[in-house]
Amino acid sequence: MRAVIINIIFIFFVSLSFAQNTLTFPAIDKKTYKQYSDKNWNELIKTGKQSLKKGIDFYYLQYRMGIAYYEQKQYAQSVKYFENVYSKTPDDELIQEYLYYAYLLSGRIDDAKLLSKSFDNSVIEKLHIETEYPFIRALYIATKHDINEDYNYIPKNTELINQKTVTSKSWYNISLEHSIGKRVTVFHGYSHLEINSTVKDTDSDLPSEYTEHLTQNEYYISLKYHLSKGLNLTGGFHFLHSEYFAPNPIQTFGRRQFTSALYYYPENSITGSLKLDKSFSVFNVSAESSISNINKKLQIQPALSLRIYPFGNNKFYSETKGIYLSEKDNSNFTYNPIIKQSFGFTFLKYSFFSPSVTYGNLINYTSYNAFIVNNDIDKTKFRLESYLNIGFAEGRFNIFLNYQYNVKENTFTVNGVDSYKQYINQSITGGIKWYFKKY
Repeated sequence: MRAVIINIIFIFFVSLSFAQNTLTFPAIDKKTYKQYSDKNWNELIKTGKQSLKKGIDFYYLQYRMGIAYYEQKQYAQSVKYFENVYSKTPDDELIQEYLYYAYLLSGRIDDAKLLSKSFDNSVIEKLHIETEYPFIRALYIATKHDINEDYNYIPKNTELINQKTVTSKSWYNISLEHSIGKRVTVFHGYSHLEINSTVKDTDSDLPSEYTEHLTQNEYYISLKYHLSKGLNLTGGFHFLHSEYFAPNPIQTFGRRQFTSALYYYPENSITGSLKLDKSFSVFNVSAESSISNINKKLQIQPALSLRIYPFGNNKFYSETKGIYLSEKDNSNFTYNPIIKQSFGFTFLKYSFFSPSVTYGNLINYTSYNAFIVNNDIDKTKFRLESYLNIGFAEGRFNIFLNYQYNVKENTFTVNGVDSYKQYINQSITGGIKWYFKKY
């Protein structure tokens, strides 16, 4: 029995010694080369991980592992290996091509754009990269229209009502995108908003019911600076000029008719935002904040988000975003935590679909780096959203459609007492995006 135990221990240590001896540079080089030649990508990745864990690392191991991940369509994981190889042999055209497409296919377009600036003409021609930046990189045209469930409160008997209900709403936008040098992208545009509302008022100087027109002209500009690999800093500024006009009923004097105003007043609002985002491996993290004075109140809106590409490519992602909206009205503060969960699916080659759900009190709220400003008088309690983009002409020409289902809350008074009514709002935004430059 003693001899058997000794033999078992001896065999164990011999096996262990043999296994350790196989993890040598020549053995790993030979094994991964065969796996590379046989296109046995899973085993190559497994062997490479074991080798790196044991501290055995060399140029061709990084090269082969990058290609193995790339061939498995795990582009985000392949990036770090290609970057390591590229840092040692930046003139290797094959590695330039692999790293360029690994950036593109993992969603890191700014890194791909910057990398391509160092390519020779032969590589640029091979990859069909356009070398010159046109003054206009992209053109966006969009329009949005809303449909509201009837939420008009019908007074009972002698009830005195103060309520504003939106009867129609439309929004139009035209925007341009420009590239400046290697690292800077500028996006800016003009928007026009019109809202017609019915107002019930107890003010003795005004009719008990009348119509209000809101016309709003907006200008938005953002600047994105590509700081380094996977790191971007974006700043945005949004100016809104609103004009509120309530016409008096048409009055007739003989043959002449004219419309006077119950009231007219303009109002200006501004919003500024700053965002820092970093991409690494299968993750993208961002920290951002905006500050605004919407509806004559002060809003501060910090946010954190985490986007994950679980398969290492842009076929699917999940993003969770937490927002903390604080608002100051005179000396009173309100705090609204908001959570947004979104997903993204790429289909065909240049098309994608992104549904999302948002919980929280969305009022005087900004989104998309302050490009969208929700200065509606009604609070949005819950939002379902779905965005569809169909790309044509190798992704240059895009048609997009965005649908929102909102549960909103209207606040009004009945005999001076605050009352609330929830209603359903649906909106459809559609438009086109035309990219003048292809990467």
